[in-house]
Amino acid sequence: MSWRDTTPEPVQDDVDNLLDSALTLAEEHLRDRGEFFPFGLAVDREGGVRVVDIDAPDAQQAKPMIFTALSRMRGDLRAAAVVTDVALPETASSGIEIHLEHAHGIAIGVIEPYSLADGALEAEPLEGHTAIRVVW
Repeated sequence: MSWRDTTPEPVQDDVDNLLDSALTLAEEHLRDRGEFFPFGLAVDREGGVRVVDIDAPDAQQAKPMIFTALSRMRGDLRAAAVVTDVALPETASSGIEIHLEHAHGIAIGVIEPYSLADGALEAEPLEGHTAIRVVW
């Protein structure tokens, strides 16, 4: 059974829009810079999407710091995402990893494997999995 089978359409829309925004921004950074620093995205109560940046000393420490920042904001949010650039050793490639959560109770992990050559991004099909709630 898919998570969509038991999830109200407005929640699905929030998650879909957040995933699209996360992929768009991460892919843009990859094309422009060849990499990206972990970042968060949040959907506020009015449906606006905003970037949540933190001042972390390095990428490894950034991810838990973004989760902490989003957890502190959760009362004002409908949905949140944490986006990281990861190595995929099983395929010797890289991936955009997105942890998505919604206040309604959904937690989903998505990975978009990719390769990058001369600023050209070649994205592979998305891979999804159930995730553990961290923000809510």
